Amino acid sequence: MNSFDASFSFLHRIEEVELNIADKRWQSALALSLTLPDICGGIAFPEIVKHYRDGRVMLDRQKKPTRDVGGQYIRWFDSFAAPFFTLEAQDKKPYICGERCWQLRCEYLHQNKGFLNEDSNDNVRFHLGVNCGTSLCSFDVSETNGEITDIRIDIEQFCLRMCAAARNYYESCHTEKDFSLYNTPVLDFIEISQTQQKENNCSKTDANPPLQTDASHNNAHSNLFGRISRLFRQNNG
Repeated sequence: MNSFDASFSFLHRIEEVELNIADKRWQSALALSLTLPDICGGIAFPEIVKHYRDGRVMLDRQKKPTRDVGGQYIRWFDSFAAPFFTLEAQDKKPYICGERCWQLRCEYLHQNKGFLNEDSNDNVRFHLGVNCGTSLCSFDVSETNGEITDIRIDIEQFCLRMCAAARNYYESCHTEKDFSLYNTPVLDFIEISQTQQKENNCSKTDANPPLQTDASHNNAHSNLFGRISRLFRQNNG
C-alpha cells in the first residue's frame, strides 16, 4: 500500500464499531455494525442475485448480475452470525434471526427507526435498549393479545456480537475471499503534498533553479495526481 492510500478496509470498519462502543456512541456503533452483514453477505453469497418474474437475471449498469442484498444479508446472518446471538452456548436457535436483523438495518439506516414490529407475522416483538449489562435487557411474555413476547436487545452487546461474528468470518476465509472488493477508497492529501514536495526537491539540478511558472507547477501537480490515480486504481482492483 502506498503512503497516500488511506482506504478503509473491512477490519477498519469492525474497529470503528468497537471504538464507538468504547465511547458509548450507540447510534454510530449500531449503524456501522448493521452494515457488516452487507459486506459479508456479498462476499459469501455472490450467487444470490435478483431475478425478474420470468426468471431472467437482473443486470446492473455494468451488465453484471444485480446483488440481492437482502437475500445475501439474511443468509449470511443465519449461516455465520446466528451462533453469536444465543443466550446460552447450548442454545440451538438464536434469539434473533437474519430477517429481523435485516428489517432493523433498513428501518434504522434509512428512517432512524427501530424494529418493524407492526408488520411482523410472528408473536415476537423486538426493541432496543442501552446500559443493560446483558445481551437482553428484558424478556417479557404478555397474554393480553394472544401470547406476545417482547424482547429488548442491548445495543452494546448486539454490536459486540456482530463484530465478533464478522471478525470470525474474516479470519476463517480471508485467504480465499477478496475482502478488498469492499474497501472504501480514500486518499491522504497530506501524504500527497509531502510526496510532491519530495519530487520537486529531487528534480532540482542546481542551487538556483529557474523560477517555476504557474503552468509548469500545474503540469507537475497534474502529473503527480495522474500517477497516484493509476497506482490507486491498481491497488483497489
